[in-house]
Amino acid sequence: MLFNPKVFSQRAFSQKARKKINVGIIGGAGYGGTELIRILIFHPNVNLKFVTSRKYAGLKVSSVNRFLEGLIDLEYIEPDISIFPEPIDLIFFATPHKTSMEMVPRLVREIPEVSIIDLSGDYRLKNPDEYETYYGSKHSSPELLENFVYGIPELNRDKIRRARYIANPGCFATGIIFALYPLLKEGLIKSPVTVVSVTGSSGSGDVPKEVTHHPMRAKNFKAYKILEHQHLPEIKQFIRERCGVDELEMGFIPQSGPFVRGIFTTAVAFNPGLSQEEVLEAVNRHYRGLKFVRVVNGSPEVVMVYGTNYVEVSYKYRDGFIVGMSAIDNLVRGASGQAIQNMNLMFGFEEIAGIWFPGMKP
Repeated sequence: MLFNPKVFSQRAFSQKARKKINVGIIGGAGYGGTELIRILIFHPNVNLKFVTSRKYAGLKVSSVNRFLEGLIDLEYIEPDISIFPEPIDLIFFATPHKTSMEMVPRLVREIPEVSIIDLSGDYRLKNPDEYETYYGSKHSSPELLENFVYGIPELNRDKIRRARYIANPGCFATGIIFALYPLLKEGLIKSPVTVVSVTGSSGSGDVPKEVTHHPMRAKNFKAYKILEHQHLPEIKQFIRERCGVDELEMGFIPQSGPFVRGIFTTAVAFNPGLSQEEVLEAVNRHYRGLKFVRVVNGSPEVVMVYGTNYVEVSYKYRDGFIVGMSAIDNLVRGASGQAIQNMNLMFGFEEIAGIWFPGMKP
């Protein structure tokens, strides 16, 4: 008999029984997809109905992912809309870029009532020309771009609650936006801004590559996609829409760190005439009381958010320089956990449902 994690989860949250929704995952064999499975099987308001994988179709999810043994009894199926079980309320896309933009138009036509949360970059940018520039191919369904809401829950909550389709933010974009948002919203910094973000190897996915191969990563440190990372335009787009900064000049340098999970972001700008107190007052106006945002003294730490949906942020002002820092888990807050938080808002569930758990120390 399978262990029933929902019974445990409902007790843990001490909440009344609520409506459950039927959910599917397209692309459920990579790191993002398996993280979705891991969290959703404990969610008190979700029935996980199907998970797709071309590579593992016909195999049990738990036989491919031994850490899920005894928790899930589904088999992977092909990503064929005609065989998806019905009814289905929400579909997550945990697929590589260029996949969802090919499948979503058919989903919208054939299952018009279904909601969609896309973890890829296919629907984050409103301008299809920017997509072509940063992702290297023409967008095949640009007519749907305006239908997707950018899903940073704490900073776009009202739109997310009314949305049918969500574009989940990129992992770098999530960390950077949280580090910069209150400073830009309050007009404490202006262009230019310099940003350095260090990411763990899991951010590159589960397909082995030379750049993520352990012997090349464990004792190494390097930058990549310098000043041209694909998350840069979505950051600028969000800041333009939510902070009124039309042309944010940002030098973004992503870097590869010798660890598996996490992103640490450092953003630096210059504005003489402020004080540390003014900066912290602005930050607290926007972040005080938020369940998943911790404003800390000193430095955020990746280990403190490891495996969680939390964001740690910290700010320092001295001699005209403002430093904003953040730490997130790239697979949870930077992908699957944030997607589930968006789901909770969309369907009227408790925002923390299924994702309110601490990390591990050490």
